[in-house]
Parts: sequence; C-alpha cells; structure tokens
Amino acid sequence: MSGLDLLVVGAHPDDAEVHVGGILALAADRGLEAGILDLTRGEMGTRGDAATRHAEAMEAARILGVARRILDLPDARFDESEASRAQVAVQLRELRPAVVVLPDPEDRHPDHRRAHRLVREAAYYAGLRNLPIPGEPWRPQAVAWVGGENPGRPDLLVDVSAVWARRMAAFDAFGSQFQADPAQPPTRISDPAFRRGVEGRAMHWGSLIRVPWAEALWTERPVPPALAALLGRLA
Repeated sequence: MSGLDLLVVGAHPDDAEVHVGGILALAADRGLEAGILDLTRGEMGTRGDAATRHAEAMEAARILGVARRILDLPDARFDESEASRAQVAVQLRELRPAVVVLPDPEDRHPDHRRAHRLVREAAYYAGLRNLPIPGEPWRPQAVAWVGGENPGRPDLLVDVSAVWARRMAAFDAFGSQFQADPAQPPTRISDPAFRRGVEGRAMHWGSLIRVPWAEALWTERPVPPALAALLGRLA
C-alpha cells in the first residue's frame, strides 16, 4: 500500500477498530486508499498471542476493506528513541499518507500515549530531506487523533451509520480480546460492558448530529485543509 488518503495508526492490533472502524469502512466504500499501521503485535496482552492477533487483525481489515501492516516494535516496551522514530518515519515515507490518525495523547494506556508522541514526531521528521533514512521525504498534510475511553468534546464528527454493522463485525473479529470467555482470564475489554461503551459513545456522537451512529476525531485548529477535504469525501 502506498499513496494513501488515510492511515490509521494503532499501538496494537484492534486499536483502530475500537475507535474509527466506521471511518475506515466509509473510506473504502468511497473509493479512497485507506490503511492501518499497527506498531506492535500485541504480544504482551493478557489474552491471545501474536499469531492469533495477527490473524484477527487481517480478518478485520478484510471486513473493513482496507490494507494493513503490522510492525514488530516490542509491545509494552517500545520507546521514543531516534531509532524507533526512524523506523516509523520510513513507513510513512513508503505509505505516503495524506492524513494520519493517531491514538489519543492522554489515553489511560501508556502504549497509546507513547504511540501518539512517537508517530507525531516521526510524521514531522519523515519530511526532512536530509534525514539519513531510506525513502523520499514525505510529511502528512494533516494529523488527527481518536479519543480515549472517557473523551472530551470532539472537534469533528463523522456519520458512520451506513457502515455500522460492518464496523462492528470488524471489532468482533478480535475474539481473543473482546469475547467473553470463562475459559480465558477476565479483562476490562473482554467484559460486555466494553462493547456497550463503544456503541454508547457512537450513539451519543450520533445524537449530536442527528444520525444513528458517529465517530469522533480531534485535531489542531484551524482544521487542516487536507483533513477537511477527506471528511468531505466521506460525507
């Protein structure tokens, strides 16, 4: 995948589907080039292993109709070093996304906060012509981010009602993470309340713009033109 209109970056497989699966599905349906970049394989999670999560991630991407790439940064242990930034910057130079969507900078999960900082810095450095890394310089035209589990007022709302069932099918593809299973260790995200929270937030965002379901984004103000143009193509 290269020359993307939209790239959603997650610290782990399933992060993109929790927050913006609908936006990704809409992008695919509108003929846009969209993809997911997972920084880690999620191998330190309480449930599932790297192979299981990889298979689930690829199935979710198939359902959404988008491309996916999974890096091998160490889950729960990746850092914000120059080497890590360079590795992500190389990916951005290769994928050449116009718009990048990042994890929440204030999320309760340390990996999500760290991923936001790492990728945001890499997105800038990837555009420096003299940076000694492979690939032609590229800097995304716009950066946005998702909200955490208790977000504030969003900057942008996107009606995802037309793709809601497919969006949730992609979410449910991560059975190792989100399915209630008494044979597996209980986790916060495997509790049915977590899925209800995803649905409840989308219903609330939708109510603000008088549609059944919506997803939220945050960004710098004024809204970057490339982001506004992308959302216009999703409408």
